[in-house]
Order: sequence, then structure tokens, then C-alpha cells
Amino acid sequence: MPSRYEHVSTKESGRVLILTVELARISEYDLAEAMGKELIDAALQHPSPQVVVDMSKLQYMSSVGYGPFISLRARVQEGGGRLVLCSLSPVIKQLFEATRLLINPHSPGSLFEFTDTVPAAVALLSA
Repeated sequence: MPSRYEHVSTKESGRVLILTVELARISEYDLAEAMGKELIDAALQHPSPQVVVDMSKLQYMSSVGYGPFISLRARVQEGGGRLVLCSLSPVIKQLFEATRLLINPHSPGSLFEFTDTVPAAVALLSA
């Protein structure tokens, strides 16, 4: 599936859709909304409900960045799927953990699962 988006690139690994955020910073509402629309559109175009979001290029995100990922998670779950975030920078990971949006031993009721790498996320969803 060739990517036709400005802020997100797409590829597949088996039945898992990998969405890569192509932004280094998300600090403006309009940019976050545009990226969110691309994430959701790409997920809706894919037949598999298993989605990985590769955030390796994203180095900074203000609070406006949470909404698109929460909306994407809801859409993926509506389709019976599962979403895993991966390759979070230390700063982004701390932001998600501070808001209890990542699943970790200290916050089991969190919204997002995460792994350190794309292969680990694909393996988690393929198991």
C-alpha cells in the first residue's frame, strides 16, 4: 500500500498495518488534526484491524498530540482491532506515562500498549 499522506507513511508486515508519523514535532492543533485524519484514513483503508504506530521520528509533542492517537485507538477498537505504539522517544514516553496513557506495571488501566521497536510491536500483534 503506497503512502499518499503528508504526515504519515504506511507499510504492511503480514496482516499488520504500520503507520509511521513523519513529523519531528507536534505542537499546533491544526497539524495534530491533519495528522490524525491521515492516521484514521490509513487505518480505515486497511482490511486488518492490527495497527502499529511508529513514532521514532517524533521528538516532541504537546498536549494537542494526544487527541489524534486516542481517536485512532477508538477507531481501531471499533473495528475489532488492536493498536500498539512503538519507538517512543524518552520525552514522548514520559508524557504518555505521566498522563497514564501507556500500559505499564504501574498503570494497568492505561489506553495504549507500547513496545520499543516496530518488529516487537508486529510480533505482539501477530501472536
